[in-house]
Amino acid sequence: MNRKKRIRFIANPRSGANRKRNLPQLIADNLDYDLFDYELSYTERAGHAIELTKEAVNQGFDLVVACGGDGSVNEVSSQLIDTNTVLGVLPAGSGNGFAGHLGLGRDVAKAIRHLNDGVPITIDTCTLNGQPFVNLAGVGFDGAVAKHLHDSPVRGFWAYFRYTLKETLGYQSQLLDIQIDGQKIERRCFLVEVANAPIYGYGFSIVPQANFTDGKMEVLLIKEAPKWHYVLESWRFLTRSFHKSSLAECFSGKAVIITPKKTIGAHMDGEGFLLQGEAKFAIRPASLKVLVPKVYAEILR
Repeated sequence: MNRKKRIRFIANPRSGANRKRNLPQLIADNLDYDLFDYELSYTERAGHAIELTKEAVNQGFDLVVACGGDGSVNEVSSQLIDTNTVLGVLPAGSGNGFAGHLGLGRDVAKAIRHLNDGVPITIDTCTLNGQPFVNLAGVGFDGAVAKHLHDSPVRGFWAYFRYTLKETLGYQSQLLDIQIDGQKIERRCFLVEVANAPIYGYGFSIVPQANFTDGKMEVLLIKEAPKWHYVLESWRFLTRSFHKSSLAECFSGKAVIITPKKTIGAHMDGEGFLLQGEAKFAIRPASLKVLVPKVYAEILR
């Protein structure tokens, strides 16, 4: 008989989504026990998911499942790069951008059932100043919004909407020096997005051409413009066409350096921070195994 595979679920008990859902019962009701043995570990402090994932790799777990949003996925995946342990995702966060791209939606019970017949694929990962990310990183407007959310006790869509509106009204574009595979560009930008995968949280697609199996990053520049122009173009987030806007310039590359003239908001997989000095981006092709629903496996390869 084939041995059962071992899964470690890692969840933040203070996450709003995890507090509202009975995660142990959802796992009990939806996971196939003929296929898997599992344990559920709860984080106790910032960075604990990293420690729990590293421990799971060392103990030979087959699959580690991040039960949370893009921040949780970032922490767990960072320890699975270049290992044989597969990343799984349960969409238990606020935005769930990466889970959305994997075809998991926002239904946790359904996502658990997808573990039963899921297919592992190998994807690229990226780094920003040596720190890994799997989805998107950015400098400028969206970084400022993400920093507000990071500092806020309130999360969720309406907090995201509030800070987006606030920054739209007050944010000033900044002059940036940008290098893409040695090509030098100087632009006054509203934002610069570096994408391994295409989707922000809440299903908003900003870089729809990004493909996390093609060995390169997509770079989207949004140029300085009157504020009303950004508002008029916002519908493109819902139609996956922002890259076609007259505000956008698109590039592809394997090495990107963004140098702002002063401190600027930035984000990595949705986690906001202040960037001082340059941001160096690099691609790590075919470096992470991810479990996806069987029906999406061929589409996403």
